[in-house]
Amino acid sequence: MSNGILDFLEEASVEEANKLLRLPEPAVKALLDAAELVRGHEELGELLREIVAGVVSAADPVGFAASAAHIPGKVSSLEALLQAEMGNQAGMFAVLIVLGCLEWTKRYYQQYGIPVEVLEETFGDLSLWMNHYERRLGRWGLDELAWLLHHAGGKLFRLGRLQFMLTVLNHGIVVVRQEGTGRIRLLSEPGISYRKDGRVDGTNGILDTAGVWTASYEEDAKMIVGNPIDESGFAQEEPIRLPATEWRVVLRGGDRVLDMHIPEGEPLRQAPCEASMRRAIPFFDTYFPHQPVRAFVCVSWLLDRQLADLLPEDSNIGAFQRLLHLFPVRSDEKDTYRRVFGAETLDPETAPRDTGLRRAIVQHAESGRLLHGGGGIRIAD
Repeated sequence: MSNGILDFLEEASVEEANKLLRLPEPAVKALLDAAELVRGHEELGELLREIVAGVVSAADPVGFAASAAHIPGKVSSLEALLQAEMGNQAGMFAVLIVLGCLEWTKRYYQQYGIPVEVLEETFGDLSLWMNHYERRLGRWGLDELAWLLHHAGGKLFRLGRLQFMLTVLNHGIVVVRQEGTGRIRLLSEPGISYRKDGRVDGTNGILDTAGVWTASYEEDAKMIVGNPIDESGFAQEEPIRLPATEWRVVLRGGDRVLDMHIPEGEPLRQAPCEASMRRAIPFFDTYFPHQPVRAFVCVSWLLDRQLADLLPEDSNIGAFQRLLHLFPVRSDEKDTYRRVFGAETLDPETAPRDTGLRRAIVQHAESGRLLHGGGGIRIAD
């Protein structure tokens, strides 16, 4: 079979790519074995060729993303075939797709003059997620293909401790700042339904039929009137009135922001996170000057204010939350459990309690309470 676009499957190409990917030796061996299998399998080779060709022909990240959006669904539809033909190596097919995109990504970085060190930092996520897969299933693979295609498509960049993606604000909040003091307040956009406890209605699958209320927002030359989000990240039913002569809107839905993500593998210390944010603004100003950003935004299981209350005052999670202004999002406990315990459900009787975080979460669940995700925002001054 003629290789053509599949030259990246050759052993020398894999080893060259790993100078950048820095996969551990067992993962490299698994990658080489999977590449050899697909290289010698006509049907799998043609499928891989078709998938990779569809994205690497893109002229820019917009075209890449449009083509890549269909790939995870395509791979999911091939699950039976991959299991039948690759067995325990089936999870490596996703890794081969990422590998096939790497030359496109390198050219894109070169075109924009983005340092190769950023490329190395960014693709370190592949090793993290492959290790996560191996710990969970006992074999190498990748089940976060959709996520890694953001890296490959020049959409996501890791800059120190944190990862960043250019996007627009769409989390149902308006940010206002007081002239003179610089004080920041968050208000809800209109039309969002909240429970009596200030969480978005439907959080943890719970609908508050008795106490539900709907946010309102009005703004004119004299006054800004809306439902505030308190410092704990909960919406308040009683609206506030802010004089437009003292307060001005600095961020609203549709404004350009940097979406922050927190990769696994390192402690979430405040100083490296702040350093990442300081690094991000000049980075995006330099390489994407036509897309100036107004703020950082993050939605994560780590931003549930309950976690800060459950943990010691000097916890890394609490310190990270204090870097941001919190706001509520509709979410549930599943991501927290998956990230901390490796499964979306939690049985307090059998759940491990070997860390302070795990003990706190198990005790919280034993009390009948539920954790959930949250949002946070920081204006980029």
